[in-house]
This record gives sequence, C-alpha cells and structure tokens, in this order.
Amino acid sequence: MQGKTWLVIVVQGSLIHAKKTIEAGNKQGDLFEFRLDLFEDLRDVLELKNQSTLPVIFTLRTTHQGGSFKGSKKDYEKTLFKLLNLRPAYVDLEYGLPFSFIEKIQKNYPHISTIYSYHHFKKTPDLDKILTELRRVPSHFYKIATFANSSIDALRLLLFTQTKRQENIPLIAVCMGNHGQITRILAPVVGSLFNYLPLEEKEQTAPGQIDLTSLEKIYHYSCLNQNTKIYALIGDPVDKSIGHLVHNQAFKKLGENRVYVKIKLEGKEVPSFFSLMKKLPFYGLSVTMPLKEKLQVYLAEIDVKAKKIGAVNTLALKQGKWKGFNTDAKGALDAIETHLSVYQKKMVVLGAGGTAKAVTFEALQRGAQVLLVNRSGEKAKELALYLGCRFSALDTWDGRGYDILVNTTSVGMAPKTHVSPIPKSHIEPRALVFDAIFNPKETKLLFLAFQKGCQIVYGFEMFAKQAIGQLEIWLDENQDQKALFSMIEKIYQNFFPKKTI
Repeated sequence: MQGKTWLVIVVQGSLIHAKKTIEAGNKQGDLFEFRLDLFEDLRDVLELKNQSTLPVIFTLRTTHQGGSFKGSKKDYEKTLFKLLNLRPAYVDLEYGLPFSFIEKIQKNYPHISTIYSYHHFKKTPDLDKILTELRRVPSHFYKIATFANSSIDALRLLLFTQTKRQENIPLIAVCMGNHGQITRILAPVVGSLFNYLPLEEKEQTAPGQIDLTSLEKIYHYSCLNQNTKIYALIGDPVDKSIGHLVHNQAFKKLGENRVYVKIKLEGKEVPSFFSLMKKLPFYGLSVTMPLKEKLQVYLAEIDVKAKKIGAVNTLALKQGKWKGFNTDAKGALDAIETHLSVYQKKMVVLGAGGTAKAVTFEALQRGAQVLLVNRSGEKAKELALYLGCRFSALDTWDGRGYDILVNTTSVGMAPKTHVSPIPKSHIEPRALVFDAIFNPKETKLLFLAFQKGCQIVYGFEMFAKQAIGQLEIWLDENQDQKALFSMIEKIYQNFFPKKTI
C-alpha cells in the first residue's frame, strides 16, 4: 500500500440502500467501510459482505467517538467479537479501548488488520503527541481525525501526514469540518493511506466529507499522487469563487499533474500559512481580498508591474523562490481591448481600491486618458497623484465626455444586484461600459448601459483573461487563449444563473 491512498467508500443505512452503495462502490472504490453502528439491522452484515468484491473494514463507532452505538462496554465487546467472526479484512478500534481487549482481537483474529483510531470533534491538538499515544498500542494502521477550526489546522495536518508517511509510519489522517476539506482532496498528495468518503453528499458520516462524484469531477481525484503539484486560492471570502473549477479543468485539459484548491485565509493567519505552505508541494497561488497588498514581505521577488501597482494576485514558485505578479491589470484591459482599443480614449474608472489601481495603471500604460471617480474625493486624489491621472469625487462628477466606463467598485455585486454605482443619466450613450463584477453576469449598471445603446463588457471576461494569465505564469509557456477562454465561459455559464439583459 506504500505510495497509494486507498479510496474507502462508507456503507450505512438500510439493507436496500447499503446494497445500492456496494453495487456502485464495487466499480469505484478500493475498500468499503461498514459503519455498523449506522446499519438499520446488523443481521444484514453477512449478506452485504458477500455482495462486496472489495475488502471490508468493520467499524462499530460509539457515541463517545462520534458514532451511534449506545450499548454498554460489555455489549460493545460482545457485538464486535460476534461480527468479527464474519472475517472482514480490517477492523477499526477506537482509542481508549482496553489494551487487553485489543490484544484479544489481534490474537483471535490474526488475519484481520487493525486500525487504531483517534477522533477529536472540537479541535486539532498536538498531532505528534496523539500519534505517540496511539503507537503505544501495536496496530497495522493508525488513524487520526480531528476538527479544523481554521485552514492553518488543515495545513498542519497535511504537513504532519506528509512527514510521517515519509518516515513510513502507516498513518491515516484527516481533518473534519469545512476548513478540513482540503485534507480530503489532497490525501493522495501527502500520502495518507486511506481516504473515507460517501458516494453522495447527503450520506456524509463526518462533517466536511466530499462525495466521490465531486472529488472526481472537480479535482480529478483518481489522477492525484505524491508527485502532484498543489495550487490554491487564498483570501476571504473564497466560497463563491469558480477558480477551482477553472484551473482544475485547465490542468486536466493540458495534461498537467496539478490540483487547485480553495483556502480561506485571514490576514492574521498569513505568517503561519507561509511557514507551512513552503514545506508542502505548493507551486502557485491565486490571491484575493484582503491579501493582495499584504504578501510582498513574504516574497523573494515582485514583478515590476505588480510592484508599481502595489498588489499581487498571483504567486509562483520560480527556481525555488516565491515571486509575485499581477494579472488583474492585464486581464481587465485585455477584456476591454477585445472590443475596443483604449489608446487615446477617454476612460472613467469608478472606484479607488486595488482593482481601480490595477486597471488605471494598465490603461495609462496603453495610452488611455483616465479620470478616477470615487465617493471619497480624497481617496481618488491620493491614487490619481500616485498614478498620474485626473480625479473627481462622485458627487461632483457630471457623467459626461468619456468613451469607456469601468466599474471597479462592489456596488451591484450579489446579493445586492438591484443597485448601480451611478445613475442612468451618467451613462454616456454608445460608450463602452465594463463592470469588473462577475456575479451576477448582468449587473444593474450593465442593464442601464444596454438600454442606452452602450457596448457591454462582462466582468467574467476579465476573470477569464486574468486566469489564463495565471496559467501562463505557472506553466511558463503561452497558452491557447481562445480555447481556454471558451472553456472558462462554459464553466461560468453553468455555475451562475443565466439571465439576458
């Protein structure tokens, strides 16, 4: 089993339901875990075991360990011994069981491999200490399942697993909870021996489990191994991002052994994240709010353009050193210039944040005449002086005399889709209007602009262009832009509800 993560499909429920799971799982998994405490009738176990063409783990989980078996200690031992006469390939034995009981099982059933397991449903404690305690009891495998209260907990467990597996310790390790999902996705990359999952999401037996269909469809799980390179989106929030759909599909299309995950990360967690991440096989990162302007100190080098903008949205490991880039700026202007050249055009940029800074910088580089407009005139002035362009406060701007309008504010973003950053009267007829918001696709601003005969550029076009830019940086080669854009557009249309202006 060295070098392979075995896929364990969890079986539970009624006889009919369990049979359906086994029928499907025989073709997709490596092992079955019979959650005996979640069976409707234990008299069904023999029939179900005979139906399985895969090795079977028997697990009788007590309420103390997060299961449903409520009998006494004596009842537990009697029930388990009786079931072990059916000769499963493995038995899961809970941490804290009397050593004499475990020893008796190992003596009476020498052909059944034991998994000695520890669970903590509230936090991720000292993992080395837990493993030391577990290894006091001889077992074929050791399992640690803890609850991740942050992405840092999950990364700690991933690094711990990678380290212990390199030492050839027969370890199974996973974090429960939403923060812990990456430990399930990346289990084959760090070498965890087993990965437990349901066939369907509704059949979760632990918080944070991912169903097999999603793992395979999104992350191409069966292709992951200890040579897979890890990429991730970091920031907060990340839950609405489609980056994992885009980049994993691109990696598959390009035949790359790489995987992309989402990691929710707060500013205060950045130092710990970089310390852990650099010891794991990470090779690239996408960066979203609020971290784009906070990572420079952790990088060995920053691209000239990103340094001038003062924000990075892309990190790449180059010759063993982390380097920062900004693909937002180029992505936005490439999206606009697919429809209209900005050279010598009058452009109004709404906003004065990081995206406005990136867009304005790139637009000026390409010869546009930019006016920054922001609710706070002082903030607009500060940014305009830095970049070398004109500015205006929103309440004193007359809304006239421009060829291109760019919205970089969050006004109109889901769920508050009924508002526009400017009134309809301030939208110039037949101008090009671009909204950097990509959820929803048709924002209120774009709806009003369409009514006035304007040319529309959707925010997802910027997203697609900057994502392609990230891929080119990570892979060190130019890509088929047209094919990748088409792929991203299809993913976007499937993910977000379609609405026509």
